Amino acid sequence: MWLLTGATGFVGYNFLRMWEERGRPFPLRLLVRNPHHPVLQPYEGKVEIVQGTLSNVQALVEYCEGVEGILHAAATISFLPRSRAWMHKTNVEGTRNLVNAALEKNVPRFIYLSSIAALGRPASPEGLITEEALWQPSPYNTFYGYTKYLGEKEVWRAAEEGLHVQIFNPGVILGPYIDWQKGSPALFRMVYQGLIAYPVGTNGFVGVGDVIKALFLGIEKYPQGWGERYILVAENWRYQQLFSEIAYCLQKRPPRLPIPKALAVSVGWTMEHIGRWFGLPAAVTRETARTSSSDFLYDGSKITRTYSEFQYTPLREVIQETAKMFLSQYASTAQR
Repeated sequence: MWLLTGATGFVGYNFLRMWEERGRPFPLRLLVRNPHHPVLQPYEGKVEIVQGTLSNVQALVEYCEGVEGILHAAATISFLPRSRAWMHKTNVEGTRNLVNAALEKNVPRFIYLSSIAALGRPASPEGLITEEALWQPSPYNTFYGYTKYLGEKEVWRAAEEGLHVQIFNPGVILGPYIDWQKGSPALFRMVYQGLIAYPVGTNGFVGVGDVIKALFLGIEKYPQGWGERYILVAENWRYQQLFSEIAYCLQKRPPRLPIPKALAVSVGWTMEHIGRWFGLPAAVTRETARTSSSDFLYDGSKITRTYSEFQYTPLREVIQETAKMFLSQYASTAQR
C-alpha cells in the first residue's frame, strides 16, 4: 500500500485517474482534509481514505503503519505575502512531520513532488538550469520556491537517516482539473474569456500526464533511479507562444499586448495592495510579475537517460487534449 498526500489537488486528481486506468496496480491510502471532496467520489470503496492534516504528528505516524511507500504531493502554492506563514507550515513543517513519521514506522520509500522553483532562479541565468543547481539569493526567487527548497532539505536529511527517497521537480504543469478556476488550468479559462495581454518571459512547461508517468516509474522501477532528483520539463516556451497555442486550440483570439517587465511589477505591487485592502486575492503579484517577465530555461533530459521508456509528450499535444476537456466541461457548463 502507498500513502498519497494531495489526492484532491491538480496532480492528485490526475494520479488517481491514471491509477484507475492502469487497473489499480497497488492499494492506496489517501490522506485528505475533506473526505467528501468531489475528486474522491469515483474512488469510494476502491481506496482507503483517512482524514487529517500534515500538522498532526501522532496521526501521521498511525497513517504510515503498514505502507510500503509515501507519495507526498500535497503543497500550498501562493504568491501572496499574507500566505507565507501557511506555506511554511504546510510545505516545510508538514514535510518534516511526514518524513519523521516515515522514519519512525520504517517506511522504505518516499517520493517528494517538488518544483523547479525549489532550484532557485539566478539573477543572471546562463544556459539551462539543471538538477545540479544550488539555491542562491535572487530577486527572482519566490517564497513558495523557498519553502519547497526547505522541504527538499527535510527529505534529503531523512535520506541520510536511512529513508530511500526520490524527488521530482516539475515545471509549470499543464492539464485538466475539475476546477478550471485554480492553478494552471485557469490559464485555459483566462484565454477562453478573452485574455488580451501576456508576460514577456520564458519558462519550462510539462504535461501533467508526464508528471504522473514519472511518479509511476519511480514506484515501479525501484531501486532504479532512486536517491536522485529529476527536473520534469518537456519544453521551454515563451508565454506568448503558450497563450497563442491555447487560443488556437480554443478557437479564440490570442493575447496581443506584451506587458513590459517594469509595468508588470508595478501592476503586481498595485494588485497586492488592493487585495490587502479589500481582502481579495491578487491575480498578479510582484513575485509572479518578476518571474513571468524573465527568461528561465530548464534541462529536463536526465529522466529520459535514467528511464529509457520515458518520453515527453509534446506541449502542443498536451494543450490540444486539455483544450478538448476544457471545452467539454467548463465551456459547455458556462453556456447553459
